[in-house]
Amino acid sequence: MKRRIWLILALAVLAVAAGAQDEEREVAPDQEPVVIEARVIEATPPAVRAEGDVLFQQGQKRLLADEVFYNYEDRTGLLTNATFTTCALDDPDYRITAREIRLTEEQRLKLTRVRIYLWNLRIVSLPKLSINVGPGAGRETLLPRPGFNSRDGFFLSARYPISDTDRTEASLVLRPTTKRGIQGGVVGGYAFRGSTRQISPYVQDFDSELRRGQSVLRPVIDEELCLFPEDQPQPAILAAFGAVLARERAFDVDDTGLLVTRFPEIGVRYVSPQVCIVREGERPRLGAQAQLRASWGRFKETPDGGYLNRLDTRGTASTTLATFRGSTALRATGLARYSNYENGESFRALGAALDVSRIYPGGSFASLRLITHATSGTTPFEFDDIDIERELEGAGRYVRGRFTYGLLLRYDLDERSLRDWEVSVAKRLDCLEPSISFRHRFSQISFGIRVLGL
Repeated sequence: MKRRIWLILALAVLAVAAGAQDEEREVAPDQEPVVIEARVIEATPPAVRAEGDVLFQQGQKRLLADEVFYNYEDRTGLLTNATFTTCALDDPDYRITAREIRLTEEQRLKLTRVRIYLWNLRIVSLPKLSINVGPGAGRETLLPRPGFNSRDGFFLSARYPISDTDRTEASLVLRPTTKRGIQGGVVGGYAFRGSTRQISPYVQDFDSELRRGQSVLRPVIDEELCLFPEDQPQPAILAAFGAVLARERAFDVDDTGLLVTRFPEIGVRYVSPQVCIVREGERPRLGAQAQLRASWGRFKETPDGGYLNRLDTRGTASTTLATFRGSTALRATGLARYSNYENGESFRALGAALDVSRIYPGGSFASLRLITHATSGTTPFEFDDIDIERELEGAGRYVRGRFTYGLLLRYDLDERSLRDWEVSVAKRLDCLEPSISFRHRFSQISFGIRVLGL
């Protein structure tokens, strides 16, 4: 019969047994209790060793192994012949097997000789894999994302971390396609201040940071935490970044077949701490935050054009103007950008956005954003030109039961036409959320599976 030990609750008992400490231990507020079950368990403070049908569980994260060694002081450990999942079912929707799984102080799982299964189908085999199970875990996509569009044909998008610590981040980005070959490359960065696990050093730049991008985001409105709509709370970070990317899809509104090669792009990025403005005796009502990005890169557009160098500086500043009843927020964002090119051209842009967002019980939301730009100069590239100077963006998400429906609209105020729209549907399962989306402008349909419980 298996024995069970609750490591977090047993800390004081083990410390007394070791005669090592008199002071009271504190458990980090974000630390979930660790439970280990096995046929044989040996406790030698500050460590626990278990073998034989081992179950290692923390929250929704479940690991099965032949053997485990766990240090409860620094929360590190080693599991051999292990399986990882966040599913509660005996027959999980997905599982990841590995010869070894190491638990690091940075709350990461380092896996070797990895196989990823979706139900009983093996999706991919990898020599190594790193999974973040701490802050910023929601950024990771463990499973490849298949899809089809009229320009690339069938494609498969995947991103796997090469190195990921509190200070460093490097990822392999791959997108094999049937019509355009293999797209992708390597991106990464180093944080001089702050943590790369909460904020990525590298963010791809295109025309304007005022637009939402390709995904429908849920706003977050919380007066006590002074959060912006759509964003998570962010500390400060100062980081250097670099990227080598070949033939990446630009999703340009005017040129739907545009591909961009960055060979290379390097720079620095700074994200300020979020500043909350409060009145004495009141909860935070307003928030402000700024971001700066400076880079040098060598770029090439396909199908036309050769390599040109570009120096680019850009910054944004956002503030929550007001919140109403904890469910509605009004926010303003400003943008400034200057780009200088090897051929003597230069491009300048100033922009502003005003948006209102409202969240509803159950996770549904609706938002409307007005965006305007003023530009001068010229750019030899299409991917970093601002194609729509004035537009309205509408976004919404409706949650009903296990289903989530998303909608994103882009309306060109100058042309008075709907330039692009996207719809998506997702369904929550036990530990996965499969989704399907369609983007009109690029005739693209894509599928995704989000892992729940990380």
